[in-house]
Amino acid sequence: MESPDVPWAKNEDGRIRKRPDGKPSQAAVFFFEFLKTKGVTHGRMVDIGCGSGRNAIFFAENGYEVHAVDRSDDVLKDMDLHGVMPHCHSVTDSWLFEDGFFDLAMDIFCFSEQNNSNHRSLYLSELRRVLKRGAYLLLCVPAGMGIKSNVIADFGGFELAESMEYEERVHGKAVKALGLIFRRG
Repeated sequence: MESPDVPWAKNEDGRIRKRPDGKPSQAAVFFFEFLKTKGVTHGRMVDIGCGSGRNAIFFAENGYEVHAVDRSDDVLKDMDLHGVMPHCHSVTDSWLFEDGFFDLAMDIFCFSEQNNSNHRSLYLSELRRVLKRGAYLLLCVPAGMGIKSNVIADFGGFELAESMEYEERVHGKAVKALGLIFRRG
């Protein structure tokens, strides 16, 4: 088969027709609709801990330049065929992007899985560094008592713009979740 970079080969490449896990998450759609109300219909986005890539692909299909970051090369496979720029990298290491590189960020359960305080601290430092001032961030975490105020405290320098509670599947299990949209100050 020819390179999928040539237009006629893309039409024949079955990997392009096969989308990972189908529909985007409720939180990604919520973020997309929020951004439309703010007139943000394009921009450079990072999907942190992108998993299957369904949310990254959704935003790429809707005109955003999307960079997907995950520590597993397997989940990033073929994402470029869907208009997403894959980056195999751990969020617990220094991030490989320039200062102020992103207009938008999306994190669905990646931050909440960082149990080590040093990893969380580095994550927050790097996130602040790579996001432009005024950038929007969707952060999803498991819902629970006091979690919203704890997360807001962790994300000092970010202003909470919107939130929602919803149900999400995490590692095959239904979890009550909290979706928070922040704006970087």
